Amino acid sequence: MSPPSERKVQISSSFDIDSKSFHERVVDHKNGGTKRIDEEQPHQHHQSTTVTSNPVTYENNGTDKLHISEANGAAGGLRIAMGGDDAGVGYRSQIKADLEADPRVAKVIDVGVHEKSDKTAYAHPADEAAKMVAKGDADRALLICGTGLGVAISANKVPGVRAVTAHDSFSVERSIMSNDAQVLCMGERVIGLELARRLAKEWIGYKFDPKSASAAKVDAIMEYEKKNFA
Repeated sequence: MSPPSERKVQISSSFDIDSKSFHERVVDHKNGGTKRIDEEQPHQHHQSTTVTSNPVTYENNGTDKLHISEANGAAGGLRIAMGGDDAGVGYRSQIKADLEADPRVAKVIDVGVHEKSDKTAYAHPADEAAKMVAKGDADRALLICGTGLGVAISANKVPGVRAVTAHDSFSVERSIMSNDAQVLCMGERVIGLELARRLAKEWIGYKFDPKSASAAKVDAIMEYEKKNFA
């Protein structure tokens, strides 16, 4: 009798998730234990899975994107992290007071620096504030240094964060509406205080639409981030 011929079976599935919150239960069958992941913010996910037998192979491809700015303070207001170096202390203290008095803001977390005598490099507070956004501890971040450039470069080193430098109303608007940028950066040596205060006030009023044509472009940015920083 001749041996049975080998057969190859391939099963594929693909699905999309677009929900107000995300819950995942992960079971470790080898070592035991269960981990639950909860995200109480709007979540979009595309998942495709392929299982091929004989020999068995498993391919799993997924794209996750947390539209943090879309949450827009779902729990009662925006949580905004603030930071910068000695060159931005003056503006930051005034804008912080403005934000704390705004009913659209639930909390302001100031990571420093707090004194002009503190010469800590801008990269450190920018990184700390950006990581708060990436971890979900803050919805957005506002960073101020001398030009708004150094803090933006630093914040963009944190995976998942999109930071922009903007000193005019249109750019501030599009940073949210087109780019879903969670971090706004400004320079105390570039614009006047009253303009900076106005831009910050406008900024918290914008909300990204994950169903807009811009969403696919933001997804493309994040795909390149995954490829380049894997």
